[in-house]
Amino acid sequence: MKKVFLFIFTFIFFSFFIFFIKNTFFWGLKNEYNNYIEENFIEPTISEELNLDDIKLNKENKNKIRVVLKSAYKIDFIYIPKNFANDVLWYTDAFKYFLNSKSIRNKIDYLKIEMYKEKWYVRWKMKYHKIKLFWIKSMSLWEYLAVWIHEFGHFVDLYFLEKKGFTDISNYFYTISWESTKVLKPWLKQTDFVSGYAMTNKYEDFAESFTYFILHNADFFKKAEKSKLLKAKYNFFNTYVFKEKQYIWTNFSEWSEVKSYYRDITKIDFSLKNFLIFLKK
Repeated sequence: MKKVFLFIFTFIFFSFFIFFIKNTFFWGLKNEYNNYIEENFIEPTISEELNLDDIKLNKENKNKIRVVLKSAYKIDFIYIPKNFANDVLWYTDAFKYFLNSKSIRNKIDYLKIEMYKEKWYVRWKMKYHKIKLFWIKSMSLWEYLAVWIHEFGHFVDLYFLEKKGFTDISNYFYTISWESTKVLKPWLKQTDFVSGYAMTNKYEDFAESFTYFILHNADFFKKAEKSKLLKAKYNFFNTYVFKEKQYIWTNFSEWSEVKSYYRDITKIDFSLKNFLIFLKK
């Protein structure tokens, strides 16, 4: 009996010791590794094809979906220039709806959001624990939110899922389709991915699938019935990311047709009003 107790105690002690060493002394190395990933593999969302008209919401609809939100206490909003804040108030509110939703708020330890008035060569970029947004008012609010969700998917991938004990949970997703960061498994088809952009590398595959799961869940499920790999990806988000099952069978699209191919999930139109009302609930 003493030997069993000693064995259990020793096992627990060394497990705790290894966990402590890993999360204390190697934290800096892990941060550097994540920075390397952001620098080399997470592609900025480029500014091409932005000839979309702004969605006009009348005052009545705005009042319906505008609510008093708790301050996103783990989020820092930075406006450049500072007086730009008033110009993008409605955009900031859309962020907060999403960030305060029940399946998202527990995934944030710290996040800085920088909102720039000026145009750059990209629309959005995640780098060093920050999401940088450029030339915000150049696009419709629904597309703005879709691209934001895509970039936040990168944040969840690198800074939320990797912190669970000894296992990098994101690997469960990567190994579905990828031999390495940019090398696909043989014999895969485009229909095994949610979009053409998802085939760029394993990190973009994650972010595109994350976005599709949130905004077009019913479509994702239908496509997953025809692809074992898409089904595995859908089940991954169900199991490890959205345990609250908040988005199951939701669909905020303006039409019922599911296209066989999408170049970029953020370009799929959806009802902003219906999505924000859903988050409010």
